[in-house]
Amino acid sequence: MNALVRLLFIEDDDIDRRAFKRMIKKNALPYDCIEAQSLAQADHYLQTQPFDLVICDYVLGDGTALDMIRTHPNQPIIVITGAGDETIAVNAMKAGAKDYLVKDVSGDYLKILPKAIESVLRQQQLEVAEKEHRKLTDILRETAMILNSTLELDEVLRRILENVKRLIPHDTANIMLIENGVARVVQHHDWHIEKSEMLTTFKFSVRDVAHLDLMYKTHHSCIINDIAGYSGWLEISPGYEPCSYLAAPIVVDDEVIGFLNLDSFASHHFTSIHADHLLTFVNHAAVALKNARLYQYARDIAALEERQRLARDLHDSVTQTLFAASVTANAIIKRWQRHNNDIGDDLVELQHLTQGALAEMRTLLLELRPNALLEARLGDLLRQLAETVKGRARLHVTFEADVHDPLPPDVHIGFFRIAQEALNNVIKHARAKHLTMLLKEHDHTITMEITDDGRGFDTSLLVSQHFGTKIMAERAAQLEIELHIISSPGHGTTIQAHWSPSAVSL
Repeated sequence: MNALVRLLFIEDDDIDRRAFKRMIKKNALPYDCIEAQSLAQADHYLQTQPFDLVICDYVLGDGTALDMIRTHPNQPIIVITGAGDETIAVNAMKAGAKDYLVKDVSGDYLKILPKAIESVLRQQQLEVAEKEHRKLTDILRETAMILNSTLELDEVLRRILENVKRLIPHDTANIMLIENGVARVVQHHDWHIEKSEMLTTFKFSVRDVAHLDLMYKTHHSCIINDIAGYSGWLEISPGYEPCSYLAAPIVVDDEVIGFLNLDSFASHHFTSIHADHLLTFVNHAAVALKNARLYQYARDIAALEERQRLARDLHDSVTQTLFAASVTANAIIKRWQRHNNDIGDDLVELQHLTQGALAEMRTLLLELRPNALLEARLGDLLRQLAETVKGRARLHVTFEADVHDPLPPDVHIGFFRIAQEALNNVIKHARAKHLTMLLKEHDHTITMEITDDGRGFDTSLLVSQHFGTKIMAERAAQLEIELHIISSPGHGTTIQAHWSPSAVSL
């Protein structure tokens, strides 16, 4: 034992106390020993000072060692006695004594007492280590469950900081993430509000900060016990002066993507055990962080693809329609300037173009807010689609809707998507002049019918021609909507969709 051991020696016999002191001095044992002559005095010491071990005579003037054990059950105690009764030894060990020695006249018990002390302390260290390991395991298991219950990046970062405090005591904490060699604080905990804004806007090169660069290269944790005496300390916020620091790199697929940093206002606060625990914790947290970043990346890609799709739709539909409206308006102005009053048909055409563009823009705006599709009545949505076709394809459109009861959300969206796909086919392929859209309810059955007088097609070529009919059929089948596609070359196309609540219950 190299470290100084704090002992409390409880003995009311002056001769035995002197013998114990001589033994310590003779063997040069690393004991810092405090003596007590009664249980009351010993209790006072234990309430005011920490001790590694208590050595207590069994019988004292104000009680027995059993009283001491019951009063301080978490304090390791060795009992010594001159009585030598086996029953006393059994009772002491049952009560929780770590060891039991019998005094002898020659004082031989003092020769084996140091070995007993060393054995008890070693056992105590093992128990503490096992307890800490169990605590670490429990926290890691709970943390993994908590972190993996969400894929939101900000929430994962926040939960990492919340849970690391259960494992390692500290005063403030932050998480830095690295992008192109530049680190910035993305989440912090227990910082004052006035410091937070400065903290989150602070950026720096990892290579320029020695301890971060070292962690980046070695993948090892870092402890700075005395920040005041460390010349390479990075001052993130003026006036904020922690005394000690512990950090670990966040490694994903063998690449350091950031750091988890802990600060304490006490010097020499963090230990090597803390460093090991933090590294283990971060390794577990990195898995959740990786999943959250992948999810965020997937969402960003999906958002980008959706923006690109909307941009294409705007270019292919609204932009072209508005261009046509602009050309028509210019032509009307020129004819009017020539005093030609026969501009009625042109004005009607302009009205159709602008109404179609407006309807298409409203539809695209609804696509940006999926809930809005459910909030709008199905008849209104289909009327809007009809206006879009009217403007884009210069069709004469007849529209009727007579459905008042709301449909189940998935069926509501299903009818809208089927109509959307059907009308896209009319615009792209039909070359029709007239279009009829009907939405009716009869005997609890909802029927949607879309008919055009276009060129039609051979229904046996539905799959090979990819006219979008396969998409409609698959969507209808999923929602138990009965779909019929009636067409032949030169005779237009009719699409019928039927749905009733009884179809679902069956």
